Amino acid sequence: MKKYLYSLVLAMGLSFVACSEANDIPNNTIETTDSKATTLVLKGYESTASGFSVFQPEGYSMPFYIKDKVFYGSVYNFAEVGSLRLDEVSEDYESISTWTETASIKPGYVYWAWCKGAELYCYAKFRVISIDGNNVTIEYVLVGTTNAPAPEPEPEPEPPTPGENLNSNPVVGNMAAGALEMPHLNADYQFVNHYVTYNKVSVLNYSLEWCSTMMHSNWVAFYFDATTCQNNEDRGDKWKQDPEVDSKLQPEEANHKSDGYDKGHLVASEDRVYSKEANDQTFYYTNISPQIGEFNQNYWAQLEKQVQDWGRSCTAGTYDKVYVTKGGTLNNLKKNFTGKLKANDGVYPKTDENGKTIKGLACPSYYFMAILSQKGDTYHAIAFLVPHEEGLPKKPNAADLQKYAVSVNELEQATGIDFFCNLDDAIENQVEAEKNFDDWTWLCNLPKL
Repeated sequence: MKKYLYSLVLAMGLSFVACSEANDIPNNTIETTDSKATTLVLKGYESTASGFSVFQPEGYSMPFYIKDKVFYGSVYNFAEVGSLRLDEVSEDYESISTWTETASIKPGYVYWAWCKGAELYCYAKFRVISIDGNNVTIEYVLVGTTNAPAPEPEPEPEPPTPGENLNSNPVVGNMAAGALEMPHLNADYQFVNHYVTYNKVSVLNYSLEWCSTMMHSNWVAFYFDATTCQNNEDRGDKWKQDPEVDSKLQPEEANHKSDGYDKGHLVASEDRVYSKEANDQTFYYTNISPQIGEFNQNYWAQLEKQVQDWGRSCTAGTYDKVYVTKGGTLNNLKKNFTGKLKANDGVYPKTDENGKTIKGLACPSYYFMAILSQKGDTYHAIAFLVPHEEGLPKKPNAADLQKYAVSVNELEQATGIDFFCNLDDAIENQVEAEKNFDDWTWLCNLPKL
């Protein structure tokens, strides 16, 4: 049922903080889409200097208002519902799983507002009726309140640890960001974590940083320990899009088909064979990079085998953990390249002047690995920066692999990525300067895969 409200209906228990004296309802009739709705004009869409007002019903501890053309409030969260009538939206606010600190203002859209007071949580649904210059007219319904949960007791402070860490990732809301294998996060990219359940325990399988403009991961990161180093499963083959990334922002099979390149894993399939679910996740397209077939199937595969050997030594207690970060150089793409060898699909690998394949995927000039071992309080690190090209040794031995070994510091200079940032700075500075072959056990004659 439609309800028509006039300018006399202003006061319905709302209090306002405003540069102008009131939230004036437009002179013409306002049509609402819920019989229980009240209308309100929020000022400040174009400029607070032209008028400013807030939404704060009676009983709400704080207001929300317009800030930089979004809804905002210091104790509010919002949930965007979509373009609907207000009376079409269920009042079951407890079913909402995703809340955000702000919400973009869109005419005709319905939202939820959650006011988190010290004693009460208050919920309202509202709809943007119109945007007119500096004024945003909304209709709203106050749905309900719940008692705020009792505050948790302050935890005992952790004992101080030696050293400091000035470049560590913030972990508020995402503990995975503090893992030792993680580089320093780039706010321009999407940080994605893939978990599996193994023996009824949630395990972080691997993480990545997704660059949607390049349609390529900036890096992938994972670790070997006594659990994840196990070799229990055969390789899968179920290529699919990553469920944690918007499908429109990642490649699909058509981007890799008949392009002259292998679908090269970043987290190798053999890196994650402790469970079928873990292996299946390595076939997400966000974990794939266009690699020259000869490179992918020979030199790079053997380097991966060497790192897997280090990781699987966790079973024997050689290491507690081995942390690995891998990727391709998005800051250095392979431009104007035409290969001399056809791929398995019968197509010569090519790139254009921008370093993109014929199907539009970024093609790195180099691939890299950064490896950190841990045994108790002892850490060692080494890195590799390998040119993405034809003609590398097909059966590399230890000396062939060591040719492209670099320190982590050198790799950081080449890629612009800050690796192992969650280590204490003193340890980080020490191990990232290393390139000591004697710290590692080498497979001198790697067998053919």
